[in-house]
Amino acid sequence: MMKFYNVFLFLLLLLSFSFSYTQYLNVLIIKGKDLQPVKLTINGFLSEYPKENCVVVELDKLNSDLLNRSDVVIALTSEAAFYLKQNYHKEKINMYALVLMPDTLGILGKFIGFSIYPPFDEVFSDFKKKYPNVKKIGLLYNEKSYAVQSAFDSVKKNGLEPVLLQVDNFNFKYISKSVANVDAVYFFSDAMILDEENLLFLIKSIKSYNKIIISSHRVLLQYGVDLAYVIDYYQLGKMMAIYIKKNSFLNTDNTYKIFFPSPFVVVSK
Repeated sequence: MMKFYNVFLFLLLLLSFSFSYTQYLNVLIIKGKDLQPVKLTINGFLSEYPKENCVVVELDKLNSDLLNRSDVVIALTSEAAFYLKQNYHKEKINMYALVLMPDTLGILGKFIGFSIYPPFDEVFSDFKKKYPNVKKIGLLYNEKSYAVQSAFDSVKKNGLEPVLLQVDNFNFKYISKSVANVDAVYFFSDAMILDEENLLFLIKSIKSYNKIIISSHRVLLQYGVDLAYVIDYYQLGKMMAIYIKKNSFLNTDNTYKIFFPSPFVVVSK
């Protein structure tokens, strides 16, 4: 009996050791720009991931030695993601966040992505509760993207009718009249490539029809946007860290989808 008891204690000791010891992957975070969303994302990541297993470097100070010593490479902003694409390391886990158009950049589905938009199912579900009389939502964008398609599907899923409104610096006046047929307009981030004068004209025109304007940018509230569904960048960083910790066994074929960060913040004027 004592023999079996000793064997049991030994196995229990081994089990407790395996739980107490965790081997973390070495992470390299590339800062494409020194912006507040980038800083908040990094702070959130470091609050959840061991600092001794993480190196943060600005894009212009990056070197091959840092890349070689990392298991995971995270590119923050489009500039960093473009560098990562040009200096692709197949054997590493490649990730990106804070990238406006990953499909145009050619990294969508090739790297693990975290969107600049919250989950559209949750966004339009919340919006429908706030504005139950809305039936049609115009989706205002500059280039067709994964985000536009995802939003289109989510609007329909929530029992609303999506209307695509592709805008540029040449047709914005025509588009401003097209919104007469919808109840609300969602501004995608890439619509902000419009010249400032044209963007403000568009917002003012939409408001003249008494339409509700939604965005993913808090800054647009001061120009007439009614509601902003904004990513919590600190939580985005935590989400990325947790994902890496839970998926340290990931292979590196990089056939990954894009994740929509949650929780998010809802801000109104």
